[in-house]
Amino acid sequence: MRVRFGRALLVIFVAGCGVSDPQTLRPVATLHGAVSRPDGVTGDAWFFLYRPLEGLPAEPAVPLAVTAVSADQLERSGRYVFGEVRANPYRLFGLLDVDQDFRGDVDVLAQPTAGDRVGTGVELNLQPGRPFELDYGFDRLVNTEPPAFRVENATGNAFALDATDGVALTTLTLVADPLGRFEPSKSGFAVGLVDEDGDGLADDRDGDRVPDLTLTALLRWLPRPGQHSEGTDVVVPLLLNPAPFLTRLEGNVRLRLLVDRLSLTVLPQAQEVLRRQGRRELRPFGPPPVGDYELVVLSGTGQFWRLPNQLGGAVASQALRFRFDRAQP
Repeated sequence: MRVRFGRALLVIFVAGCGVSDPQTLRPVATLHGAVSRPDGVTGDAWFFLYRPLEGLPAEPAVPLAVTAVSADQLERSGRYVFGEVRANPYRLFGLLDVDQDFRGDVDVLAQPTAGDRVGTGVELNLQPGRPFELDYGFDRLVNTEPPAFRVENATGNAFALDATDGVALTTLTLVADPLGRFEPSKSGFAVGLVDEDGDGLADDRDGDRVPDLTLTALLRWLPRPGQHSEGTDVVVPLLLNPAPFLTRLEGNVRLRLLVDRLSLTVLPQAQEVLRRQGRRELRPFGPPPVGDYELVVLSGTGQFWRLPNQLGGAVASQALRFRFDRAQP
């Protein structure tokens, strides 16, 4: 199966070949295994190798390698293979595209959708010249669609924001929109309580005495070449009033609300995002840099949505751009 990935995912295609010279230990390895899935469920199987502790089923990330098995091939062989990848530690994640709507060439469609099956993230370490066998199972049903949306209070194709201190705060109204692609009854913003340690109690990672919600929204700066060092992102937080959700969730970390509207306040204080051992660390950056931004919504399921995105050529609401400028004297 040959595909092109958009800017959300970077595909490194690999060909199946072994070590040609047994006397030379090449810095590559192979990974393969059997695929298990629920009886009667089939589809195209996709497998991704990420850096350790990164990527789905947590936050989206750029995979280092991708392989796919068509539904027909999966029925015949029941196996997947990464023919040759660099020998390194990785995290493996797989999804079974049951409805076959996965699009590797469209950023926001290169992710699980409702009805698909996914597995867990598996940490592994590939050794040079050694095959690694790991069976993988698709044992979890994806219940919701990606959090596709439009900005209700936007006019035109650009949303202007002011980076000057002291100006009135801006509110963005996000409305869930299945865009004619997703199941309306399963579309929306999935909101629950974070329970990373699995103790059945809601986490409070920032110590503000308010349980953390699984949904995150932010504006991410899109710097031009040379404007910012690689390896970190600069983001502007979008604040969501948690009170109505906390009341409905009643401390139940297993419960998920599917809401069709969010009111987000733009806090014009930028933060730099560093990623260490699969976790995000934030440090103050100052006023938002002048320039273009994208609006990103991350759900606790690993699904996401961004504006603008690669559907924007056909759907005007998905081409909306965001820009911070300084107020004129």
